[in-house]
Amino acid sequence: MVMGKVLSASRISTFEKCSWSYWCNYHLKVPQHGNDGANRGTVCHLVFELLLRKKHKHHFDSIIKDGTVTNNKAVVRLVEKNLRKLKAYNEGNFDLCMKMILVGLNHEFYGNGSEIEEPVSELEFLLESKNPEYKIRGYIDKVLKYENKVKIVDYKSSKKKFKGEELSANLQAMAYTLASKKQIFKNIKDVEVEFLFLKFPRQPAQQVIVSDEQLKGFEHYLEHVYKLINNFSLKDASTNFASDNPSTRWMCKAGATWQCPYYEEVEYYALRDEYDDILKTSFEKEDLPQPKEGQRIVKLRYEGCPAHNYARSSSPSDDDDDIFNI
Repeated sequence: MVMGKVLSASRISTFEKCSWSYWCNYHLKVPQHGNDGANRGTVCHLVFELLLRKKHKHHFDSIIKDGTVTNNKAVVRLVEKNLRKLKAYNEGNFDLCMKMILVGLNHEFYGNGSEIEEPVSELEFLLESKNPEYKIRGYIDKVLKYENKVKIVDYKSSKKKFKGEELSANLQAMAYTLASKKQIFKNIKDVEVEFLFLKFPRQPAQQVIVSDEQLKGFEHYLEHVYKLINNFSLKDASTNFASDNPSTRWMCKAGATWQCPYYEEVEYYALRDEYDDILKTSFEKEDLPQPKEGQRIVKLRYEGCPAHNYARSSSPSDDDDDIFNI
């Protein structure tokens, strides 16, 4: 067996919480409509990435001096442009982005202390191990490197902070710490991960330090999951529905507006390669790139989540794969 699929914290989290959602996301690649929370997070991340560059620091200085982002025309234009690009521009989203950006800039944006080196943003890592065997990839929002310490900052645009094991056994924190100690900063043992919740101006930060003992256990868990996802089939997709567990049932439907993107049936378009693998999907055919030699665009239909659409006794088998084609 060729172990071709690479782990990530988000991939593992989806796998743990709902096998069907994992199948739809990573195998069928059913497209999702953008949501306001994700769009605001994308825009805020872009602003932070640009303002960390030395040539743009004067914008940061003016914002901190004025105590508001709205006076800075360059940042305002950037936010407006990218919200419109995401088809998410409205007064509410714009105002909330302004507030969230200010929270991020006000919290030790360039680090705290004279030992700090220039911050690094959007740092990618790919960690490979043979024993235990796994591959994991990730993107770190910001790294603050001191003389004998590294602080990893991850921006969050969610409505709630972490509680209990969400923080103490956080997959992102363990993955970032593991990559820092094994690949990025091998000579630094003191690594702290800080989650910065941009909707909480008074106390936005939550810190977690992952022990070496935790990392050893995490590596063996990575090996376990790595083997499972590289053998994952349609039959496996029906083994762990979010609706089966009270702690994850909210993922199906929550509140007045949230519904799992894979709850109901949808039609969409997919770009397939010469091996019939799906390269990219979209609700609009025009949004897909022109097919290259051996590629083609097909129209597909997803029938909706089987946990809600029909009895568990009729769970799909490997032979049912063609129900997604029309």
